[in-house]
Amino acid sequence: MTDLKDLLDDAAGAEPGVTDADLSADLNRGRRALRRRRATGIAGGAVATALVIGVGWSLLPSGTATDGSPEPAGPTTAAAPTPTPMPSRSPGQVIGGLPSDHRPPAPVPSTPVALVANTKAFPGPITCGLIPQGWAVKLVGTKQNGDPSQQDLTDPNLQNPEQYHAESRYMRIRASQLMDEGEGLTADKYSTPWTDLPKVRAGKNEAVITPGNSRNGRRELFVRQGKSIRVVVVSNSAYNLGWDQATLLRFAGSCHYKK
Repeated sequence: MTDLKDLLDDAAGAEPGVTDADLSADLNRGRRALRRRRATGIAGGAVATALVIGVGWSLLPSGTATDGSPEPAGPTTAAAPTPTPMPSRSPGQVIGGLPSDHRPPAPVPSTPVALVANTKAFPGPITCGLIPQGWAVKLVGTKQNGDPSQQDLTDPNLQNPEQYHAESRYMRIRASQLMDEGEGLTADKYSTPWTDLPKVRAGKNEAVITPGNSRNGRRELFVRQGKSIRVVVVSNSAYNLGWDQATLLRFAGSCHYKK
């Protein structure tokens, strides 16, 4: 039997001759293919690494880098302070003894109420040698913890009182005293020692007045009684008095304790 290999060789014919040029070309093609495979493998690895890093970064807490340091600061918004709770009230509800009133204040009269001599002692612990003409004094509040009651001065004949806020048509007098809590004598509502506060004169006594324009007599005045620790506090909220600071000082300077 004819050998199978011989039959196949006869069918294919003689093998072509292989030259050095053919061998060099094959070698170059093999090297190029190897470089392509290496480059593809590197690129694929880089993409896979980037994906892994991206997933890991997205799982980190906001503002934290992989090494635990904070991210570069960008635009930030300061945390809003917690609002201080305020008492809520409905129209007409009384808070602190005064009803709410959102109307603009009534105009100040062009002619101020005159100061006249007082011929009748005020009710309560304090009386004054002067009084707004036509005005009356009443005792308000009650004694608490040994503190004297307060006295309010109002105009009983005020025309159209509804045009004024309830708190803007009276003047209040109250008894107080200087206290020493280790930093020197201080008046209530002040933390600065009395000796360091700017003073004005109310009659023969020294006094401290809340800041404001001297043409505005709607101020609060602390009048020290001589060198004692007793103080007369006069709080003027009355628009209908039309007073300036000088008139308020004259009135407060006439006020004193009965005993």
